[in-house]
Amino acid sequence: MKITLAQIHCVAGDVEGNATKIVEAAHKAKASSLVIFPELAVSGMCSAEQFKSPDFIARCEKALDKIAKECETVSVLVGCPVGKFNAAVYMFQGQRMVFKKKQLTDFEKDIFEPFNENALLQIGCHKYAVTIGSDLANTNDDEFLLTNRVDDLMPLAPDVIINIGAERCGADRSRQRRNELRQNVLKTERPLVFVNNVASKKEATFDGGSMIFGYESYVVASAPFFEEAVLDVNLECLISMKHVDEQEDYTL
Repeated sequence: MKITLAQIHCVAGDVEGNATKIVEAAHKAKASSLVIFPELAVSGMCSAEQFKSPDFIARCEKALDKIAKECETVSVLVGCPVGKFNAAVYMFQGQRMVFKKKQLTDFEKDIFEPFNENALLQIGCHKYAVTIGSDLANTNDDEFLLTNRVDDLMPLAPDVIINIGAERCGADRSRQRRNELRQNVLKTERPLVFVNNVASKKEATFDGGSMIFGYESYVVASAPFFEEAVLDVNLECLISMKHVDEQEDYTL
């Protein structure tokens, strides 16, 4: 089984342009069982005023319909605001499932509502726990006792954890992020797929670096930093016994 990490530059407010880019990336991965896009890929990371605008949300949801129509034979998971929720929308051959973010950042709490219903995405014989951005952040004051959204989903016995993000760059941020995600792998004993928004290094916003952790909690495949990339990964690589990350950090 093959999945695809679609690390694309999702421009704030450019709903139609982002939708076109999503369709183009999805069609580069037709043989994939699932093509995964970043958090809020349709809208980009916009201002609070835009996210609160019913007209803007309606544009985003209309763009989802376009993506579903033009990618009918491609299985996609796309970040998009849906109503009052920050969501990940799965679409394939007329099917649609919406997974909504629970753990909101301080910025998001004034815009979106948290959601607490638990469900997995099943494709063939594989079950995926779909999480969004800060859903995987530790909510516990004790840094050694990880508590987050995954605790709600583990009783459903997922095979793989997916996290779509809009993670910004920063000094030493790539190493910190990798270690934070690794904690989730070590806790759950499940592989983890992370797909991030990206922009150029000159813009100094989203840094990319999408990656997959195998069962041994090391990065077994990764996309570059500060570059768009469509990365196909065979899930057989998740059993890799490597003990060195396949990702180098960047400097700003």
